[in-house]
Amino acid sequence: MPWRPDPRRTPPRRTAPRRRAAAALSAVLALAATACGGGSDDKDAPAASGAAAKTGGSLTMLALADSRALDPFTASGVAVADEPRLSALYDPLVYLDDADGKVKPHLAEGLTTADNGATWTLKLRPGVKFSDGTDFNADAVKLTWEMHTKPENRSTQASYASGLTLQVVDPLTLSITPKAPNPNFDRLVATRLTYIEAPSALAKGLTEAGAKPVGAGPFILQSWTRGSEQVFVRNPDYWQKDKGLPKLDKLTIKAVQDREQQYTTVKAGGADLVASSYPEYLDRAKKELQVSQLSLIGGQHIAFNLRQAPFDDIRARRAIALALDPAEVPKVLGNGFVPAKNFFDQTSPFFDPAAAQPAQNKEEAQKLFDELAAEGKKVDFTYTISQTGVKVAELMKSRLEQFRNVSMRIEALDVAAFVAKFNVQRNYQAGQYQSWLPDPEPEMWSLFHSASPLNQNGWKNPAADKALDDARASTDPAVRKQAYAALQQAMVADLPVWVYAESTVGIIYGKNVSGVQVYNAGSLFMDRVGVGG
Repeated sequence: MPWRPDPRRTPPRRTAPRRRAAAALSAVLALAATACGGGSDDKDAPAASGAAAKTGGSLTMLALADSRALDPFTASGVAVADEPRLSALYDPLVYLDDADGKVKPHLAEGLTTADNGATWTLKLRPGVKFSDGTDFNADAVKLTWEMHTKPENRSTQASYASGLTLQVVDPLTLSITPKAPNPNFDRLVATRLTYIEAPSALAKGLTEAGAKPVGAGPFILQSWTRGSEQVFVRNPDYWQKDKGLPKLDKLTIKAVQDREQQYTTVKAGGADLVASSYPEYLDRAKKELQVSQLSLIGGQHIAFNLRQAPFDDIRARRAIALALDPAEVPKVLGNGFVPAKNFFDQTSPFFDPAAAQPAQNKEEAQKLFDELAAEGKKVDFTYTISQTGVKVAELMKSRLEQFRNVSMRIEALDVAAFVAKFNVQRNYQAGQYQSWLPDPEPEMWSLFHSASPLNQNGWKNPAADKALDDARASTDPAVRKQAYAALQQAMVADLPVWVYAESTVGIIYGKNVSGVQVYNAGSLFMDRVGVGG
């Protein structure tokens, strides 16, 4: 069960006590749920927080940067970047519900398996049209998924779509055979393959499709001022127009890089919403604005490159972990970070309290630094980060300077350069990384399995591989919990990463905003957000 409000951080929703209790109960009961997809009834859709929004009006949302493109292939599918834009344009096929951790249908009527994940059937809703009037059908899904796999498209989702055998059964039915049986394939679709672009747009080439996107979502792109803002207007033929959706007439998304400026702009009424992964702003919003906050798996961490010295030696990784204290980050910087115990947040049902990262032990850390230096393996490294991580990196550097035989340099890059060096070239010694995972699947397999093309730090551990394979092979909550406990034990023993802060994300919004409902890792259902209530 992956994705739920964090009781330590999230203020009570403005709902009746019975509903709050039901939501809490559903989060617990999700442990007993399978992952075979849901039905098509409206009761499957979780309600938005607060009163229903009024029809009409406009809102402005802020994002950290402008989009490179607005297609499902190259857009950054996270809440603080492009996923709200994708939600506005495309709508998800299926999604992960934060209340119970289940995969739910949206544009699809269901995504089901009858043979424990060997094959899957995707059923689409009838009567759905893309915003240009063309049919939203199984051929469209098949084309988008196949385009993810073409090397020339450089899709960020290529590995997730790779190896799928797709057969159109009828206009509303797609048969899917993964390259290996996967009972949790619906989680992969929900988080990685859920946005579908119209074949009519793709036929013009990805450059055109990314600049003039055509989806089946609640909004249409009206204008795009590069580097500044995008303006989206109501899709008059939206498939839920008979329900009065979308609520808004217009949505504007503006690029504002500075987080403090983002917050103060929303507080002053210059904008209405912003997604944030920084607890200090989420905590302020609880007192001054409104916030819908989630606790996720992954956290802020140091990713060690096990392919290069000095961190190809476990002693170097262990020395860093013993030298630093996660609790110092929020204590010194006042950023509200929750100190991490391991890669899983402590409210997760998968969290294993027996698998905690080593606590700070300066004496043991110094012994390891000295031991390595005596062998000619001084821990001398560059820490590659994005600009957002400078303060934490400087704190870490100041603490390591208290030890002999360790040297740390900080390499701060803009986001594009960081992604190129860390994710593509993998030419780093240690790097700042953050994961926002609504469920361990499919991301943890991709990040840490030795057979994964997305294994960025070169960790190869047979126990971890077995744990990841065991977890992927089952929807039984008890089996998954046991497998992920074994994974956590392997991670804290081998330390491919050192996690210093738990992962969180939230939508900060003004008191004039209603209908806020999130899915996956903090994205918004843009069809129901609106003004007032």
